[in-house]
Amino acid sequence: MTDGDVLRAESPLRWRDLVARGNRGGEALPAIVPSLDPDDIVLRGRFRMEMLRSGLSLHATDAVDLRDMTTAAAAGPGLTVALFLRGEVDISLGERRYALSAAREPILFLLSRTEEDRFQRRAMRGNWVRKITLGLPPDWLDGDGGPVCAPAAGEGGLWRFRRTHGASLTLRPTPRQVALAERLTGPIACPPMLESLYLESHALEIVADALGMVDLPATHPLSSRDRARLRIACEYLESRDPDDEAPLRLEEVARHAGMSVSTLHRLFRAGHGMSVFEYERARRMERARTALECDGVSVTEAAYLAGYSSPANFATAFKRRFGRCPREARATRIALPPAAGRS
Repeated sequence: MTDGDVLRAESPLRWRDLVARGNRGGEALPAIVPSLDPDDIVLRGRFRMEMLRSGLSLHATDAVDLRDMTTAAAAGPGLTVALFLRGEVDISLGERRYALSAAREPILFLLSRTEEDRFQRRAMRGNWVRKITLGLPPDWLDGDGGPVCAPAAGEGGLWRFRRTHGASLTLRPTPRQVALAERLTGPIACPPMLESLYLESHALEIVADALGMVDLPATHPLSSRDRARLRIACEYLESRDPDDEAPLRLEEVARHAGMSVSTLHRLFRAGHGMSVFEYERARRMERARTALECDGVSVTEAAYLAGYSSPANFATAFKRRFGRCPREARATRIALPPAAGRS
């Protein structure tokens, strides 16, 4: 691995280290508010910044912000593909401000820059952010590096997007993209010799799928009424008692949202790219992960929350989804230090 920086769980990141990493990546990174001492600790958790051989830059974070502060950098032309797994994000490009939240579900965010502009991020103390950000150079999609004067067939939307400064898209990531991002933010589960290849393959797959979604034809676009009904169905699933062992009944979900079971299937496929049962399994698995990381529950308790009677089967499914076993997730609990002025 070249020019890579990894902070293991519970590792502190001082302001001087954050600036050094930004400078090595070509970004001057001043703190605007407040003025910081070089030895002030600003993050705690896992943090990675490096350039990949393909020309992509990778920034992976699974950490808690320990201070309220605003950082800034000069952002040159290019494309950003970011996948937020958890946390709140408040960023700006010039005068454009983007407030993003992955509190309820992961989000995929694409941002185009055709000129140099000022980028800012406002950090909030106690905000636990798990995300990856992939940066593409401006000529990365141009094949031979020469100018592209017109879009190829089927590429009109992407062509216009990448040539519009400040253009942004917020999309729902696929389950596969989420699983890949989970692996990139966690411990690398491969021999050191293969680590660079591991990171590159995951990053390239996320980027290719994300850019393909810019031009994804909406053959069955959801109407505002369908989106409202889908939201009601999801809220109903969220409200279910975690201790309720009764099997999920699609008829009950559909009736609550005012639709038929067939319509329920159609809306979940169109809106989430998965079935109702797949959505419910993913939701329960996320609940189990949160309980492991935040509450320190046992693996057996987490398996119960995820709907598994066998901890072994749960561990297998958990590692397949998140790239690490439940015991490793439990070991990464991040404790927030007391606020200033309190003992």
